[in-house]
Amino acid sequence: MRNIVLFITHLLCLIITAEAQDLNYQNRIESTIEKSPKIIQLNPTTKLYDYELTYFSRILVSTSQLGIGDTIIIRLGEKITNSKTIDRNPGGNIRYYVDTIIKTPQMPNIVYSPIKKSLKNTSGNAIKLPASAGILLPFRYVEIELVSGEINPSIEREYFYYHFNNNISRFTSSDSVLNAVWQLSKHTIKATSFAGLYIDGDRERIPYEADALINQLSHYAVDSVYDEARNTIEYLLQHPTWPTEWHLQMHQMVWNDYLYTGNKKLFEKYYDLLKQKTLSELAGECGLISTTAKEQPKQLLIDLHYNTFDKKEKLRDITDWPQGGNKIAGPLYSGEADSFVFCSYNSVVNAFYYKSLKIMESIAGILNKKEDVQYFKTVSEKVHKSYLETFYDVSRGVFKDGDTTSHSTLHSNFFALFAGLVKEEAKPNVLKYIKSKGMGCSVYGSQFLLDALYDAGETDYGLSLLTSMGERSWYNMIKSGAGMTTEAWDYKFKPNLDWNHAWGAAPANIISRNIAGIKPIEAGCKKIIIHPQPGKLSFFNGEFPLPQGVTKIKYQQKNDVDIYLINIPQGINAQFVLDIQNNNETLSINNKFQKDKKTKNQWVIKNLEGNIKIERKNRG
Repeated sequence: MRNIVLFITHLLCLIITAEAQDLNYQNRIESTIEKSPKIIQLNPTTKLYDYELTYFSRILVSTSQLGIGDTIIIRLGEKITNSKTIDRNPGGNIRYYVDTIIKTPQMPNIVYSPIKKSLKNTSGNAIKLPASAGILLPFRYVEIELVSGEINPSIEREYFYYHFNNNISRFTSSDSVLNAVWQLSKHTIKATSFAGLYIDGDRERIPYEADALINQLSHYAVDSVYDEARNTIEYLLQHPTWPTEWHLQMHQMVWNDYLYTGNKKLFEKYYDLLKQKTLSELAGECGLISTTAKEQPKQLLIDLHYNTFDKKEKLRDITDWPQGGNKIAGPLYSGEADSFVFCSYNSVVNAFYYKSLKIMESIAGILNKKEDVQYFKTVSEKVHKSYLETFYDVSRGVFKDGDTTSHSTLHSNFFALFAGLVKEEAKPNVLKYIKSKGMGCSVYGSQFLLDALYDAGETDYGLSLLTSMGERSWYNMIKSGAGMTTEAWDYKFKPNLDWNHAWGAAPANIISRNIAGIKPIEAGCKKIIIHPQPGKLSFFNGEFPLPQGVTKIKYQQKNDVDIYLINIPQGINAQFVLDIQNNNETLSINNKFQKDKKTKNQWVIKNLEGNIKIERKNRG
């Protein structure tokens, strides 16, 4: 009997220890209590409290002022109506909650609201919150209605977030829409960090690779906290989701972690798994991979730690989301993938495959795995050749969706451009096609579309998408009243959308990495590139965090002169790049003219440190 008791005690200790280890990623979750919101008296018995920003929060209600039997109704919400009341029927998964409190003799002096949790986002694959956080809901507005009694209770909002330095990043420019989009995106990164891992929004609270990649890049743009991204990477390597492309995005995530932190432990710890994650086992004789051309090996799924996810027993291609004809938006909905035609061999999947192979070639080199370097180099070259032969339509100068269709989409072209699979001579026509489609992708696809456009020098067009006031825009999110970036461009594109989805926060990193142009090119940000692309902005002022400190850049355009004032933190070596706009233009660094730093298309100035003033004259 004693042995049985000891065994049970030991087992319980193991379970408790395992649970504690699982929650280690939540050890930097913090909270702030707000006491003084904006108050609007709606009627003699009801007040609206506006906390101005949406957070995952709870309300602390002081009951000490209530008499026994006094009754209040508490309403919490993300959205208000034109009459300044909380929207009782906001639609989709936009949050609204109502709670009634009746004062009893046994009631504590402080009670919390909400008190009812959602089974959808607190069970299954959802990330559980520590018990100390209680039940949280994303909301900005609170209504307190005094049903009986004479005194409105005092309330405070407690909101939760992962450790975050709000003062370490800034951006403002000559475009007020861009400024508002930056603020919305930055706030979204902080406000959605409350779970300790990157999650996909309040509807599910589940980590997904695609969400996490965008979240990671934008988190790096607004704060130099890297452990939440790393914890999410490790979680997703053990708990992958179903889309084929999203497995391939893990290589980008581990590479980003290495570039920003200099830490190669993820490479060492998960190298074999990362090799499996390339999905090379799904390659046909042509070298391209397919999830449908042949049966997916069961052992591969086991090695990938893949279990049935969302009722999907195997990996499936996604391209973009939502897809057409889905049960949420209805059978006539064309989806966010520009009517992409799915074939056995998918051009978008293989664009990600190629990118993963190139990253693995670099990782193998860092770990001194010489045979693997050659292997990934050989495979990627075969994929590159086969990709162009299979998907590039020479007669039209654009890329096709798959191997058995002549149909082309925005996605088949911008993903090829993003992955570096478009030859220089083909770029003009591919870009013309891409630009003819506008923002014909989801908020998720916009990350890769904008990266591809800025990499190709389409500065003005990229800026026009970021500052658009159309239906498919971040301005439309702001106009709708959303307090964070939304899951889709609008309710009509995804009727079950939520209003707190960080995969819509791509502008935070697009602004820092492409408009300000700050990107690491050596591990740990020891060397960075600064390649500003302000486009039609007349000025911008940005401060962006790196491990060594904050990199500051001010830009101002006066007549035919561009002026850049740059402050580079100690320990960082910078390379400054500027696209040439006029063959007669001149460039000076700290008032010294440069003559030999001019290539055919760019100015390239290496080894910059400290405070730098750069002037370009005769910009054209």
